[in-house]
Amino acid sequence: MSRKVIQSDRLRDQVYRLLREDLFSGVIPAGSRLVELELAERYGVSRTPVREALFQLAREGLLEQSERGYSLIADTPQDFLQRMGVRLLLDPPLAEHAARFGTEEQLDSLEAVFGRMKKAAEQSKFIAFVAAAHEFRTLLLEMCHNTPLAKVCAVLEDQFLLVRNEYYRDESNRAISIERDGQLVDAIKARDSKAAARAAKDYVETLIDRYSPEAKRGKARAKPDNTA
Repeated sequence: MSRKVIQSDRLRDQVYRLLREDLFSGVIPAGSRLVELELAERYGVSRTPVREALFQLAREGLLEQSERGYSLIADTPQDFLQRMGVRLLLDPPLAEHAARFGTEEQLDSLEAVFGRMKKAAEQSKFIAFVAAAHEFRTLLLEMCHNTPLAKVCAVLEDQFLLVRNEYYRDESNRAISIERDGQLVDAIKARDSKAAARAAKDYVETLIDRYSPEAKRGKARAKPDNTA
């Protein structure tokens, strides 16, 4: 269902917010080309505020600009592993801070959001799962109560979110997320900061192992030869 802009804030700002939400919700797949005319029709505005919103998103590193216009970033396998390497440094302290400093209200919210993730996964509802997963990560950032850490993680989150949406299209990846994030929620609820840090570290290492070139070569060798 298309959404129309309400004439209140500047059109550029409204289009920017709506487009950003659509990007992060997984509605637009990574690598897609964004056409000004199509987006203008989608949001019920002229092409000018769309062009301004696209320019802003490109400045933030969420879009790539070329002679043909703008497109969503599509990570190479090396890009993905490099981002995972950075997350391996940031996610454990983020989880540790969330366990130590998250309020009881935030803990309840995190558990409720994780419940929505599980339900969406069980019902194979991709869009609902992506939305809940994004909210889950946003809550973790808020729960750490460490402004510099949250800001650095938020930048990486924006850069990685579009690619993670594609990763979540695979049902087995959603299952891994439920298992690992469930361990993280349990540790945070117990206020066990060390266990929370380990859970976050183990999750990222699982992704690195799953998508490393060595793992992919191993999978390729394991495939049966049906040519005989």
